[in-house]
Amino acid sequence: MNKKRDDATVSIPTSLSPLLALVNSPGASTVDYVVGGLNLSGTDRESAAQLLADKAMIIACGNSTVLDRWRRRRDGGAPETGTSLETVETYAAIAFGHPSKPPNVDHLQGHVAEIIWNLVVAERLTTRDGRSLVRAHSVKADALEPGGDGLVVYQNPSGVLVFRLWEIKKHDAANKVSKTIRRASKQLASRGSEYLAKLAGPETTAQSGAMGDLYGSIVDLWFDRSERAGVGVAIGTSDHHAPTSKRTFGSINRSFPEFTEASQTESIVVAVPDFPGFVNRVKEIVWSGL
Repeated sequence: MNKKRDDATVSIPTSLSPLLALVNSPGASTVDYVVGGLNLSGTDRESAAQLLADKAMIIACGNSTVLDRWRRRRDGGAPETGTSLETVETYAAIAFGHPSKPPNVDHLQGHVAEIIWNLVVAERLTTRDGRSLVRAHSVKADALEPGGDGLVVYQNPSGVLVFRLWEIKKHDAANKVSKTIRRASKQLASRGSEYLAKLAGPETTAQSGAMGDLYGSIVDLWFDRSERAGVGVAIGTSDHHAPTSKRTFGSINRSFPEFTEASQTESIVVAVPDFPGFVNRVKEIVWSGL
């Protein structure tokens, strides 16, 4: 059906960030941002696509044996049949559709942008201001499922737990990337409390101690624009739309003027050559496991 992974030439890397060559914002920026992916090509591009496809199926399948069945087929094994095949197809189709019924292109690009963000924040164990990663919530298997896109919990240098609520979008090439960032910022400002409430409710029963206390008070901290709170906007786009000025991120500050520290307003822009084509390759790899 689709090109399989050639283990002799392309391996699935353990992390995405090194392939993206992320560059930090200048020290004078009022938003702490990174931009990367501009030179992703060749074997690195294929490796990144393989990693994203694998991560997408981990998100969809969890630890079920379905993931193993999909991986065997992706790697050139015999196709599943009957009920087993239908099960694999069901999990893959949540975000990636099926060759007989392809997904909405915009929705799929948004989903891949979310997975890119999820890998980047999970791999960033320490931030520039000294926060240590405690937990990066997984993105949803279905990008259309209502609720917040991303939540990350850190411990600051004083030992206090803090959080960042993220909105992730794929950039519509018809507009400037700054417009997409502005739309995401406004969405966080208007619906952030709702997103946090949906995320925090179940966590208050699953978590105890300091983590449980954070989730129990997270909406209050949001409304108070506490120093423990913060926001982030992540964008997936093509290389020629990559921002070249810190002014591109100004709408995040304007939407959240109470967040006075640069580390309370963050952004990640991954701008790879031909982002739509890259997303399509991720889809092909997912379909190769059917």
